[in-house]
Amino acid sequence: MDQYLTGLFVGDGSIHLGKNWKYQVWIDQHNRNADILKKAAEILQKEGFNVCVYKIPDNKIRVYVCAKRLFTEFSEVKKNPVNHFLNLNENDKKEFVAGFFDAEGTVTDRFVIYNGNITLLQAIEKFLKKLGIVCYIYRFGKIFGIQIYQKKSVEKFVNHIKCIKISRISG
Repeated sequence: MDQYLTGLFVGDGSIHLGKNWKYQVWIDQHNRNADILKKAAEILQKEGFNVCVYKIPDNKIRVYVCAKRLFTEFSEVKKNPVNHFLNLNENDKKEFVAGFFDAEGTVTDRFVIYNGNITLLQAIEKFLKKLGIVCYIYRFGKIFGIQIYQKKSVEKFVNHIKCIKISRISG
């Protein structure tokens, strides 16, 4: 399983078992993130899935797949994304974080990854710190965020984590 795609899915993906055992998996993004969904669709197609890409309300785009194998894989990850992340090797963790950042991250004068799963954010924070990236978790209403703001840490994040949102600003 591609870990960029898995991180993206954990952040913004959905699964649904529809009528007639229709195993549905999809990822939604705002139109401004069409490049992220293009990458997701390419990965899914490369893995042999029949992919539908279409516009949905509120200026969003959806990448949609009907496949039992993908539904089953993502169902397992959704049950315990922390265990999934912890069992990855270093390169796969980087790919997962890249996808997760593209789903949940923001780029301003700092990088922040927002999510409600504090345990997953703590696992990611610990991994980033092993890479020498200074970051910390803070509470933002009902959700949490991993914040990276020191210039050297932002540079290290850019060097280690190859995500689309950051590649837009770093060339």
